[in-house]
Amino acid sequence: MANIFVSYTSSDKDWAFWIAKELRALGHEPHVHEWEIEKGESIYAWMERVHHKAEHVLCVISDDYLNREKAPYSALERDAALWQTVNKRPRFALMVVVKPTTVPTLSDHFRRCELFDKPENQARQDFRAFMEKRNEPPSVRFPGSVFAHSNITISVPEHFLGRDADMAIVEAALARYEGRVAITALHGLRGVGKTTLAAAYAEKHKSDYRATWWLRAQSESTLRADLVGLGVRLEWVSPDAKEEAAVGAVLERLRHEGGGILLIYDNAIDADSLRAFLQVGGATKILVTSNAHNWRKVAAPMEIKLWPKEIGADFLIARTGRTEQRAAAEDLSTALQGLPLAHEQAAAYCDDLNVGFADYLKRFEAEPVVLLAEEEYAPQEHNDRQTTAKSFALGIEQAKERHRAAKALILYAAQLAAEPIPLYFFIQGGEELGEPFDALTEAELDKAIAALRRFALVDVDEIEDERDPEIETKTLRLHRLVRFVAGARLQGEPLEAARRGLIAAMRTVYPRAVYGDFKTWPRARRLDALALTLVQQGAPPAGVEAAAVTLLNDLAGYSVAALGAYRAALQLMEEGLALAERHYPADHPEISTSLSNLGVLLRNLGGRENLEHASGHHARALAIDEKARGPEHPEVAKKLSNLAAVLKELGGAENLEKASAHLARGLAIGEKTLGPEHPEVAARLSILALVLRDLGGTKNLEMAHRHLERAVSIGERNLPKDHPLLAVWLSNLGLVLKDLGGAENLEKASAHLTRALAMGEKTLGPVHPDVAIRLWTLAGVRDDLDGMENIARARENYLRAEKILRQALGDEHTHTRNIAARFARFRAKHGEG
Repeated sequence: MANIFVSYTSSDKDWAFWIAKELRALGHEPHVHEWEIEKGESIYAWMERVHHKAEHVLCVISDDYLNREKAPYSALERDAALWQTVNKRPRFALMVVVKPTTVPTLSDHFRRCELFDKPENQARQDFRAFMEKRNEPPSVRFPGSVFAHSNITISVPEHFLGRDADMAIVEAALARYEGRVAITALHGLRGVGKTTLAAAYAEKHKSDYRATWWLRAQSESTLRADLVGLGVRLEWVSPDAKEEAAVGAVLERLRHEGGGILLIYDNAIDADSLRAFLQVGGATKILVTSNAHNWRKVAAPMEIKLWPKEIGADFLIARTGRTEQRAAAEDLSTALQGLPLAHEQAAAYCDDLNVGFADYLKRFEAEPVVLLAEEEYAPQEHNDRQTTAKSFALGIEQAKERHRAAKALILYAAQLAAEPIPLYFFIQGGEELGEPFDALTEAELDKAIAALRRFALVDVDEIEDERDPEIETKTLRLHRLVRFVAGARLQGEPLEAARRGLIAAMRTVYPRAVYGDFKTWPRARRLDALALTLVQQGAPPAGVEAAAVTLLNDLAGYSVAALGAYRAALQLMEEGLALAERHYPADHPEISTSLSNLGVLLRNLGGRENLEHASGHHARALAIDEKARGPEHPEVAKKLSNLAAVLKELGGAENLEKASAHLARGLAIGEKTLGPEHPEVAARLSILALVLRDLGGTKNLEMAHRHLERAVSIGERNLPKDHPLLAVWLSNLGLVLKDLGGAENLEKASAHLTRALAMGEKTLGPVHPDVAIRLWTLAGVRDDLDGMENIARARENYLRAEKILRQALGDEHTHTRNIAARFARFRAKHGEG
């Protein structure tokens, strides 16, 4: 890695930033004044300090940069760099031309890179090639030498693909110091090809070193033996020397005579296990391969990434010759999630058995672990034909030796969906998960994860909430193939026990579904897919049926309240009700809860048939609660309100009268048991107001107005200022004020609806169906107000509301048809056709 001073003028700032980013990607340390100058520091002082310490000055050249009057600082930086290049330090100045220009004759003879008028990928490729060529090889061999020492027997696969950029970064990293030891550690998932990349580097550069030596670093005994072997080969120690003295002698000679030597420490456990065998001085170049990621204290770490599907497909086709199966190769590469070792096994299998990629994919999806464990098709060069499955299984056992909870952690995590898993799940659900989680502190969980990361089995990510970037959740992530292998290690009763614990833990950790409690939604967003898989992968094990019912209802509640995904929620609620009826007696209160939740959802879905089903569910739920809890219980009041809301939607004088009676009874129960200021009382006042509005007449409208003003007043005193329920009551108040008519009422209605709309957009999101309903209500009010501006804004409201409802609920939903009809009347009224 080199310290590189980036010299540029302000008009080329974007180019300078792009070049600096590329330098970082290559392992260098770029210095850009706009990134580094502290407040109050003079630019000249910064230039003098950083320019003096730089190993290179990279000149970003354009007409503006070469204009000494416009860019005096740039001229000073360039002149100093060119003087050093000509007189003292060859290749000190690096010339990168970013815009068409005429380079002065005094600089024209310097080798340069031109980036302008090229696609970004081509510019990046040319720039990296330019930076790669700027250095001499790590050592220059004596021309008369006919033999370079090497013990490397690992052969580079014929189809070594997709690693050109990685190779360039390794080359740059090992060349970053002249006359000093350079250590680079390759790390990444097991089977990603770290050893192969190291061998390929050694093969490509074998003529650059007088010795390239492979050290088996997985154990101290093999590492010592290989170091002694190097000493014997270079005649630094005698073959019969005692090992301890020989190892010390070799390390000492490397400190003083290591120039021109490449050491590859393969399969190192971690930095601590290698520290005593890494000389701190000298000019040796050292490449380490390891599953562990934490190398920064002794080496420059470089993560080897998985293949993208295009490279994976290239390999499969090259390995088997099936050029006509490109699409199937990409599908298979996607399923293998870019792991090179798994690709090698798949290609060998397909080639040997004459199986197409599509057929292999079918077999893989049916029995992934069986195919990943096929020793016959594992490459010989990978740890003596170690398969993908064996590699992961070995890593799990090694991690268990590091921490007692590591194995249980990955086996349980593998039973969950292929999604990031919040770490708090294992702490807050620990009691339900059982041993060893029940005694796991946050610190101990971190240690268990560290053990798994040491053997490249898991990753840890910080995920920002989609709506609130200030909320970040630390999560655990497993590669798909790791999940398959780890998941298959639990069978029979241990698997059932794991599922029982996971469902019970998820019931505890997943937030309760309460409309308007949007502060819990970030947590639900992180757990939603995980919980969904748990409850839909088959019947729950005995003992957690009740937890599964609760979880299904909570999942459905989140789908409705946060996502407006009514139809997805319907399936969950129907599954929850069916499970509740299998598990509980027919008159159990939990069945009442499931019936009530399903009834509310059916009302939201709309349509006569859904409303009639909803009415039946609410009536049955009410009967269960009256029997189980007594006629004055708060839950009875809730069921009365739910039934009344459906009767209102069904319409007709008889249903409206029944709804009014149910609400009056529910309101009385609520005021008696909860108090007159409780939000549930306000909710019943709001529904009663809408029933009175539907009954019609000035008296009913005025009473509805009073009920809604009271509901809003209760909400403003007892709920957060942006609570969705308060927004609902404000919206309903606006609706009643519109019906009362008059300029003053219309202005108040517009203000209430505008406020309700803003609250809904903030808490529910801009595409929730409830937001659409407020939009169309506000549109109707604005249409009644005078002025072209109000008409234009009403049109915008209608358009947006219709778009939301069509996307969220579909063209046939009652709300969608209603908005379409209202919008059509609006257009006809204003002569828009």
